Parts: sequence; C-alpha cells; structure tokens
Amino acid sequence: MPNLTCVSMRDLEFSWGGSGLVLSIRKFDLATGEKVFLHGASGSGKSTLLGLIAGVFAADSGALNVVGTAFHEARPAERDAVRADAMGVVFQLFNLVPYLTLIENVLLPCRFSASRRARSGATETSRRDAALRLLERLGLGAEARDGRSVSALSVGQQQRVAAARAVIGRPSLIIADEPTSALDAEARDAFIETLLEEAREASMLFVSHDAALAERFDRVEAMADLNEASARLEGDG
Repeated sequence: MPNLTCVSMRDLEFSWGGSGLVLSIRKFDLATGEKVFLHGASGSGKSTLLGLIAGVFAADSGALNVVGTAFHEARPAERDAVRADAMGVVFQLFNLVPYLTLIENVLLPCRFSASRRARSGATETSRRDAALRLLERLGLGAEARDGRSVSALSVGQQQRVAAARAVIGRPSLIIADEPTSALDAEARDAFIETLLEEAREASMLFVSHDAALAERFDRVEAMADLNEASARLEGDG
C-alpha cells in the first residue's frame, strides 16, 4: 500500500544547547498531497520546526518520519539526500547563490540529485526550459532571459526565484517559511496561485503571518496548539 503520510512526528523535542526546550510536539501528521497553513507568533518555533522537517536540525528525542525516512535515526548525509531528492524548501533568507543567474539558481537542486534532475527534463536544454517556464509564471521571464544574476534583483524577486527552485523537479514535499513576506497583495496572490498549481501533487507546509492566505489551504494549524513548549513559555509570562 502507498504511504499516506508524508510527515509524521511523535513526542518530538528540541532545544538550543543550554537555552531550554524550544519545541515539544506530541503529534503532528502531514498527509500525502495535503496543504497545511501554519501560523504563530514570532519565537513560537515555526522556523525551527521547518528546519527539523528539512533535516537541517536533529531532534533531541522522539520520532520524525519524512517522506518515508526515519529522520530520528538517519545520519546527516541521509537527511541531506532526502532533502535533495524529495523536498523543495523556501527559507526565509532564500539561500540563493548571488553570482549565478536566475535559471542557474532554479536548477541548483538538479546538481545534487539525479532523480530531481531526471524529473526536471531529459536534457540540459529541457531543464533550462522548465526553469524558464517557472520564472515566467512568476513574472521574471525577462530577467531570466537577460541572464541576470540574482544579486541584481529586488528582495521580492529573489523570493520568487527561491520558490521556483523549490518546485523544480516535482518534489514530494514543499516547506515554505514566510515566502510572501516581501510581496505586495497583487504579486502575493499570483505567487500563491502559481505555487499551489505547480505543487498540486506535493504535500506542503506553508508558514505565514498572513491570515488572508489560510483559506487557500486544506488545513490550518496554530503553532501554539502544536508546541507545548511555546504554550508553557507563554503561561510563565
């Protein structure tokens, strides 16, 4: 039978060194193909949670399964391989390579994953065409065809390049950390429409303070309800 859960966590705890418990999540599941909108106050642990799911951090205890891999048992290199093959990630800081062009940045996942490369196109030309198509949908066709480096773009434009990079090669899981923070309302709506359409078969965990976007998702979760450590800290305050 196919795996119907893309992300599953049980009794997950994480702390930053001696700073005390940051995350304590008893149960969270993201179904295959499900789109979840996650919101919460600054400091509530949203970005840390995404970092754990992306395999950038390792939990102190508990179980975390991502795209069929037990991340709580996996070595860092194994988590990196899953992220390269099966995840599209939009980080708050974008993590673009400033001296590369828009298309080269979008195609970065294809350098690190043979399966992602194959899903993006059979040839280098077809992969570049796929990257250009995504950038055109996000309003960056002219900049891409001009061969500009991402350092010449505005913050909002860089955000859209990061989103195109996340969806290239049809990953199984998209995780996005405030991906519309630098966009105006018109650009934001076009961005969300494109992202949801391009990732229609993927699972998605989308973090945002913009409550107006919540209705576009299958389910809405509040970090205060998920993270018992956050709730305890608020209670102490």
